[in-house]
Amino acid sequence: MRRLKEILRNEYIGAVAIGFLLAQAAGALISAIAQPIVTYYQLRSRPTSAFAAQSVFNWPQIFSALTSMALHLIVALLLIWWLYRRGKTALPASTKPAPVAPPAK
Repeated sequence: MRRLKEILRNEYIGAVAIGFLLAQAAGALISAIAQPIVTYYQLRSRPTSAFAAQSVFNWPQIFSALTSMALHLIVALLLIWWLYRRGKTALPASTKPAPVAPPAK
């Protein structure tokens, strides 16, 4: 798993995957917002009847879009947490800062 994590992080594959997931979540949110608006304008031009009241909201489609958005966001956040969190790893010997000498009097 450590090797896979290094490949995903160092080759920017993880960043691309996270960006794709966030774009999918944004698309699902836009779909959930736009669907009632489009349905409203479509139903506005049709003749109405007292016996056939139609709802502007297609609840199953809105629920599906919001669920899809939530799942994409959860997976993106889990990938961000797994790939980019700071662990309790020590610095390699070559990157440790050199000790600073006290100032001379």
